Amino acid sequence: MGNLLRGLIGLLFITMIWQEAAMAEKTDNFGIRYNAYVHTQGTAWSLRVNDIFVRDNIDVPYADYSPNISLKLREGSNTLSLLFSPITGQNDETGEYEYALNDGVEIDIAIGRNNWKGNTSERLHLLRLRYNEDSGRFESLDETAGGEPRQLSQPHMRSSGDWRLSEYHNIIFGGGQTIDGYRLDIHFRLDDAIPPSDWRGRAVELEDTPQLRRELREAYRRIYGMIERGDGEAIFQELKPVWERTAYMLTTEPSARAWRENSERGLNDEFSATPSDGSHLLPAPYWEGGPENDQLEFMANNRLVRIRPNPIVWEESPEGSGSFIAFPVAFYRTEDGKWHVGEVVNNL
Repeated sequence: MGNLLRGLIGLLFITMIWQEAAMAEKTDNFGIRYNAYVHTQGTAWSLRVNDIFVRDNIDVPYADYSPNISLKLREGSNTLSLLFSPITGQNDETGEYEYALNDGVEIDIAIGRNNWKGNTSERLHLLRLRYNEDSGRFESLDETAGGEPRQLSQPHMRSSGDWRLSEYHNIIFGGGQTIDGYRLDIHFRLDDAIPPSDWRGRAVELEDTPQLRRELREAYRRIYGMIERGDGEAIFQELKPVWERTAYMLTTEPSARAWRENSERGLNDEFSATPSDGSHLLPAPYWEGGPENDQLEFMANNRLVRIRPNPIVWEESPEGSGSFIAFPVAFYRTEDGKWHVGEVVNNL
């Protein structure tokens, strides 16, 4: 786990070992953590909250995850989306994955709110669906997988329980593979005063064009260059808006600066081409071919974009181990045409 402490990859480690008692003692930071509880059978999927990637799953027969979604939420109305493909096999001639809704497909999703300051917790059971081939539709079940009644109203969050299913093309997975399938949307509301991300209100809507693809590559190269020369301060300034919100939402530190300085290693080591953990930054450019071949993933209603697989990658020691650590940044563009890091999108 220590190797994950690099930038917001360090955030993943901190999130996973977050000490509840320490959080309860602090009163200055946000003090509330939210998780999505996703249980599925018979489908691969990619989870989004407010159209921002949370994590994906390629274990078709069975999956059970509870990712932290705190940084993707906002006060008021929110949307959870499951982009899913009930894969049934692979075409031997074309190599394309085949999918079809069948009796084995089940989806169970809940939202959890844990207040470490008040030592209280709430759970909202958004939906539990099971596909019925005879009727050709999903049936909504009134009980959770654990046999409990679904709860759609809590003191700080609520949902109507209504959901919408639509077809969806090119679901992107971690290795850059794309699969067609469906999109399941469900809305819920939060009463907590969650601070907005820095890019909201600043990011312009993006369109996939040759110019955007060239500019996006240059944005990645700029961040890569900072890492290559070990310029931790430049990286800090670039990521400061993201890290300020992260420090407030997910740590007990008073600021982004304090959080980064109190990490296991300093920025110049964490963001080095050859960190002290023995890993090494893969040569630039990591991607192959021209920008027209890049696999782009648009998020946040086309306000954020990234390249998949992630171009900024370290290979863990020893060389040839086949184990890699990525710095999964997503960018936004402002009216003046400048590109900025908007999110660090981990597969939590």
